Amino acid sequence: MAKELPYFKFEPNQWENGNVQMCSRQDKGLFIDICSMYWSRLGDLPLKLAIQKLCAGNATALNSLCDDRIIAVENGFIRIDFLEEQLSEFDNTSKQNSKNAKEGWDKRRAIKTLSESNATASNPQCENDAIREEKRREEENKNINMVECKDVIVFKEINKPIFLKPDVLEIKQYCFSRGNNVDAEMFFDFYQSKGWLVGKSKMKDWRASVRTWERSNINNKKSKEESFDQLLELTNSIRNQ
Repeated sequence: MAKELPYFKFEPNQWENGNVQMCSRQDKGLFIDICSMYWSRLGDLPLKLAIQKLCAGNATALNSLCDDRIIAVENGFIRIDFLEEQLSEFDNTSKQNSKNAKEGWDKRRAIKTLSESNATASNPQCENDAIREEKRREEENKNINMVECKDVIVFKEINKPIFLKPDVLEIKQYCFSRGNNVDAEMFFDFYQSKGWLVGKSKMKDWRASVRTWERSNINNKKSKEESFDQLLELTNSIRNQ
């Protein structure tokens, strides 16, 4: 194909008015190099190969071109839509837009993958190597998942304790252990009707709420006692006059 069509069409208008115009000169030069390499390989350009040969191993060098959608990366391979359109036209597939061009790109990738799969199946040593590599990846994924799960559990236990609604018996037992006069059934009915909310927030510790009721009862008792003492003092003062 390269001898029959040794060049690709490059329209100046698209260069001057397209997204690539907003890129730095370094990214523009890199884009031209990628286009040339992509065309010479008939659209079969692995990302790792481009990074190694054109970016000196710098894996982030293509980020700007990808972010601006000037190039795309799918399944570890680079895709350039306007070149795919030209390759598809040359193959007489009548694909006139980027969507159809992508279908042609996917078709060639599928054929290549099938060819590599058949080659592996015909070579027992390659098949064994592929099995070992797959097992190694599975073990790595298991280790990663275990670490992630462990982190999630610790996060929940430390930062997000789970609230368990008590029953009346639990509340009574706790009030008895505290020796307070909190009515356990009244406490349960009150928060049950509020959906176990404290203000507008979900209750986190019902025992803490019991202690709050306990302090409130003590304060109310003191207030009543003080009011009674004041009333008694006033009565005695009137009698002595």
